[in-house]
Amino acid sequence: MIIDVQRAYELSKVFIPLTHLAWIVERSDPQYLAVEELTRAKGCDQAAILVIANALVSYQLNVRGEEYWRYFAESIASANGTPESVMLDFLLSNKYNNRLLQQKVNRVKSFFKTRLYKDLSIDGLKYCTSLEVLRDRLSKELSSSTLSKTVLFAVKMYNYVCTSCGRDVKGDVDLPIDLRNAELSIWSCIVRECDNGERACAEKLMREPYRARLTDAWRTVCKESGIPCVKLDALTWLITGVLRDSGLNPVLAGKRIMEAFRVEIPVEVLKELVKCAGGEF
Repeated sequence: MIIDVQRAYELSKVFIPLTHLAWIVERSDPQYLAVEELTRAKGCDQAAILVIANALVSYQLNVRGEEYWRYFAESIASANGTPESVMLDFLLSNKYNNRLLQQKVNRVKSFFKTRLYKDLSIDGLKYCTSLEVLRDRLSKELSSSTLSKTVLFAVKMYNYVCTSCGRDVKGDVDLPIDLRNAELSIWSCIVRECDNGERACAEKLMREPYRARLTDAWRTVCKESGIPCVKLDALTWLITGVLRDSGLNPVLAGKRIMEAFRVEIPVEVLKELVKCAGGEF
């Protein structure tokens, strides 16, 4: 399996025309809208805590992430109790996130024992001025890698809290190598010569040593395109999901993106993003 750094440079040129769209798409992300709803219902401080706690266990879901976060926001909005009891009650009662349940319960409990949680209880928006510090504290206090997809996802979702609460966000963190970004890496030719099929290749990319190397490649895309990785992830999340639902047909995907999000992504860009997917479009 080859991770093609030169292709990362080529893709950065593909994303440059989409720079202004990254911020627009972020506000259209169903997960951002769920966070926005939660901040209105719970206030910014509690929302920050609950969003991080939920992001840390948002894996192996039984529904798509967009649906899960909408359900989370709707369920939590009217729930009473401490952030810890509210989060644990939700986790133990919902049907969309019950795989590896004990592991997730333990992780939520671990988060609520951290000094970070105590700091957020005093000022939930403290880390809007430095996303890297939040990443490093989450990683250290939960004994996780700084490249952990749930840690990076938690920072991304916290960024949504900051934005929805009207705070300027400073700093950046790496693109999480989750299933969608791993698949996009394969489709777009950043990753070539996969063995044993796309899914097996994607799962391998989410583990070391490939994860770190692929993270470096996407870091290049972010730097050269001028789009912060935390913003680019919103764009890749949307595009990959729609491409997958459209059978990797860039023409159809472009139409669906326009219909759903009122954002025009040129078909030629979408074709580059599925260049190695094997389609005839």
